[in-house]
Amino acid sequence: MPGSVGSTKRDWLARVIPSRVRTFDLINANAEFVRQKQVFARLPIAADRFSMYDYLNENLGNRAIDYLEFGVWKGASIERWSTLNRSPTSRFVGFDTFEGLPESWIAGHPKGTFAVAGLPPAIADSRVSFHKGLFQHTLYPFLRSFQRNEQLVVHVDCDLYSSTLFCLAALDPFLRPGDIVIFDDFHSLDHEFAAFLDYQRSFYRTLEPLTCVRYCLSAAFRVARAGNGG
Repeated sequence: MPGSVGSTKRDWLARVIPSRVRTFDLINANAEFVRQKQVFARLPIAADRFSMYDYLNENLGNRAIDYLEFGVWKGASIERWSTLNRSPTSRFVGFDTFEGLPESWIAGHPKGTFAVAGLPPAIADSRVSFHKGLFQHTLYPFLRSFQRNEQLVVHVDCDLYSSTLFCLAALDPFLRPGDIVIFDDFHSLDHEFAAFLDYQRSFYRTLEPLTCVRYCLSAAFRVARAGNGG
């Protein structure tokens, strides 16, 4: 009803709250991040991301994996995984524009950061391949012909919220309980961490903590439940 108390209250809230939503979101995200850190405090803590990869591969029993990496840059992570996991049937696939961030990330990381002249890293391992371009342009074509042969290990180093959430959403039909998802910048509350929360809420996924780098800079999870509450 025009002029009703409810309508007036909603109008007032619409004028006041939008300017403060970001503050509230950050407060809520920080509280959830602290909760996640408390959970990880009871689990193995790695000194750095390479130590975390070592731990994860050991727990996989060094068996064959399908490794998908989003955000390759100079290739340190994908090369480490290909060195650690020597199964001849493992596959290591990296996705990146190699032309830097498509939009600004956190302070000091404007659009174009992490550019490597558009060139994928040279890794002398026939099991390693790369797809050049925006995730939004390359991932769907890849997935149309992708047949997972082994357990999935997904390495999320997208940096940006939009890129992270897109990749998780696109991969959701392919994820199975037991698969591993690694967030390289888990501590980025506005970006990878926010996408981690929104993905679980939107797809009814449960990602179970496995291990993290000190201070939860990076973190690894096991897919614990199928989508739609299955």
